[in-house]
Amino acid sequence: MYCGNYERDEQENDTMCYYLLALSLMSIFVQWKKGKIRRIFYIRHTVFKCHSKMLIKKSFWLFVFTSIIVLSTFALTLRPSERKEQPEEDGYDKQDTAILKFQKTINDEEIKILVNRMREADENRAKDDDYKLNYQQRTTPHEEEDFAPLPLFTWVNEQLLNRSTYRAYLDLVPLFHPEVSIDEDWNAEEKKKIYAFLDEIMHTEVFNLMWEFLLEKSILHKREILLIKSNRFIAELVPDDKFQFKNLLFTQWFGLYTRSHGHLGSSGFEHVFIGEWRKHIVEGQHYWLRFYSLEKQGHINYKGWLLHDKNVAATIHYDWRSHHKEIGGFLIGSSPEFDFSLFTLCFNAKRGQNACKVLIDEFPIHVTSFRVEHKPFIGTSYPVLI
Repeated sequence: MYCGNYERDEQENDTMCYYLLALSLMSIFVQWKKGKIRRIFYIRHTVFKCHSKMLIKKSFWLFVFTSIIVLSTFALTLRPSERKEQPEEDGYDKQDTAILKFQKTINDEEIKILVNRMREADENRAKDDDYKLNYQQRTTPHEEEDFAPLPLFTWVNEQLLNRSTYRAYLDLVPLFHPEVSIDEDWNAEEKKKIYAFLDEIMHTEVFNLMWEFLLEKSILHKREILLIKSNRFIAELVPDDKFQFKNLLFTQWFGLYTRSHGHLGSSGFEHVFIGEWRKHIVEGQHYWLRFYSLEKQGHINYKGWLLHDKNVAATIHYDWRSHHKEIGGFLIGSSPEFDFSLFTLCFNAKRGQNACKVLIDEFPIHVTSFRVEHKPFIGTSYPVLI
């Protein structure tokens, strides 16, 4: 940016600086809206240069004008940014070009048809008379007042929890610590439980519908996908060998990575199906059974709902001990195999913000999925009510 050469004619130079300073002010607000704070600092640096020349020149109105810009840039750069709707998205790869070409081969209608078949095949999901909800009053993400004095779940038929995939899921819960700054590692016994869970999931019809769909798509478009210059070819994403696919699922869901200063205290499964703490925030926790279990134990204080589609899905506001979840969402009553298969499908086939568009019992829901930046791990996957 250029503020004029003060060796020029004085009137022409004043006009030039008025014009450029006005552009600077507009640029500051545009870059602030885009969140490009570094760019704002650069503009501010340029304005400082102009401001110093104004002082030398002793032009009162130019001095006032540049003072306004300098003060406004200070205010904007020092002002805390607004909270994101989903704060856990920081550090995710949102420009994941390796998957883009494959995604284009799958249209939204195909995904909707598949998920509808998966829903119909989900024999282990809770029926309407297997649980009772008490939504109470509506709230907002930043509301501190508790608009729900009673729990969200009034009752759940715990006979569901005796089914094999539920038992395998519950066996995994003690393996995780929600604090992201505590390192985790898988010993032989823990790996045995993880693979037992994957075995149970992979035996279900829900999972196999998803796997067959991805496999069919990968075969049809393998030649195209292999042209992508990436370390994640579709042949690696969807192997037709069960053992290889299980290992891929282990990597994607249980591969450890850091969310806190180098500590390997996080994984996709923990984030989505267990929930995590970072400072005073709850991150992830997108499975209804985990929420119910914590609420039953008295660890969660449900504070009201933001959105809900009857008994299909809900977006809610709650505290988990001393940690806050401003916007938390999950499907309701779905089996572990359904959520695991749905999120695996969306992560591998329709990754991105609201990219995976599905219908569940005729209610439109978009699934957002991201991988960890430069890693093959699932960073997050969660349903968004539309």
